[in-house]
Amino acid sequence: MNPELLLPAAFLAGFFGSTHCLGMCGAIVVLFEEQPHASFPGPLRRLLYNSGRLCFYMLLGAIAAGGGSLLAKSAGVDTGLLLLRVLAALLVIALGLNLLFDWRSLQFLERGGARLWRLLSPFARYVLPVSTPARALAAGFIWGALPCGLVYSAVALAAASGNAASGMLVMLLFWLGTLPALWVAGASAAKLSAWRNRRVIQRIAGSLLVAIGIVALAMPLQHLPGVSHSRHSGPAAHNANK
Repeated sequence: MNPELLLPAAFLAGFFGSTHCLGMCGAIVVLFEEQPHASFPGPLRRLLYNSGRLCFYMLLGAIAAGGGSLLAKSAGVDTGLLLLRVLAALLVIALGLNLLFDWRSLQFLERGGARLWRLLSPFARYVLPVSTPARALAAGFIWGALPCGLVYSAVALAAASGNAASGMLVMLLFWLGTLPALWVAGASAAKLSAWRNRRVIQRIAGSLLVAIGIVALAMPLQHLPGVSHSRHSGPAAHNANK
C-alpha cells in the first residue's frame, strides 16, 4: 500500500476509532491523572505517558515493518510486497466497514495482542503510582501494550509499509489520531467522543477509509501479470497487428 494512502489511513483509523478505546483507556488515563503524590504537574505527566505510549507504538511498527520486509524477501521481493500491500488495503477496507456498520471484525488481532500484554503487564506494579517523570514515561510504554484491536490493526498496516522507518511513521500518524481523545480524557473527551460517534461522522469516516482501501487495492492488482498483460494488449497492440 503506497505511503501516501497508508499514512492518512492510519491517522483516520486512530482518530475515529479511538472513541471505542475510551472505555478501556479512559479509566487508565484517570488512574494516571489521580496521583496526589506526584512531584510534577499534570500536563507534563500527560505528555510523558502519552510519549511512552508513542515509543511503544513506534517500536512495534518498526518490528512489524522489519518482519514484513523479511517475509517479502523470502517470498520474492515483488511477490511479497504485492501480498503485503493487498493485505493492508483489505485491512483498511475492514476498518472502514467497522466504522460504517459498527462491526468488530478485527478481534483476532486483539487476541494476538493479549499475548504480548500478558508478558508486559506484570511490570506495571513497578511504575505505579506514577509519582516521577520516569515512571510516567514507563507507565505509558506499558499502557501501549494493552490488547486493543485498533492498535494491532495499525501495527498490521505498519507491517506493509516496507521498512522500519516507514513502519514507525505509520504508528506515529496513528498515535496522533488517538491523541485528542486520550489527552482530554474526561468531560471534554466525552464531548469529542459524542461528536465522532454521530452516525453521519462515522459514515463519512468509514466511507473514506473504504475508498482509500479500494484505491490502494487497485494499485497493486494492476501489477499482476494477467492484468498488466491485458493492459499492454489493448488498442496499441491491436493497431500493431494491423
